[in-house]
Amino acid sequence: MSCEAIQDAWTELALARDLERPDAGLREHAATCAGCSAHVGFLRALVSALEALDAVPAVRPSALASAQKRALRALRAQAPPPHLARQLAGALGLALLALPVVLGHAWLVARGAEAVLAPWLPSALLTWLGFVYFGSLALAVGTLYAAIPLALAATHRRPAEVA
Repeated sequence: MSCEAIQDAWTELALARDLERPDAGLREHAATCAGCSAHVGFLRALVSALEALDAVPAVRPSALASAQKRALRALRAQAPPPHLARQLAGALGLALLALPVVLGHAWLVARGAEAVLAPWLPSALLTWLGFVYFGSLALAVGTLYAAIPLALAATHRRPAEVA
């Protein structure tokens, strides 16, 4: 057998972590050949280093605890604060209190416009102007009410965790 084949056989034994039971031919050749002897010495050192690594846990408990703390901080940064729901309810309640004022204002403007413009404009045009006015007012108030939760959520957004 050549030195390369013998070294391959020793490598196979090292991968199986069975360097102590080679056959007699491999042992005799390693005893007489300096290159193969050096290769067997390297493999023995490698196997002993691997066995020493097996004794050490792959993840230290302190590293695992640190990773868990960082994961909890990241999760908390994503969760909304518990008082956000109360603030949202309060803001929407105040907005609903303003709704009768807005509707009363719209009704007064429509009645005033009808009283002033009725002699000069046909009733169909007055009706159309009323719908346009009430529609634009409804869109503006609806947009305002829809923006309240978005504004509250934006003010309570926490920055993402930095490293």
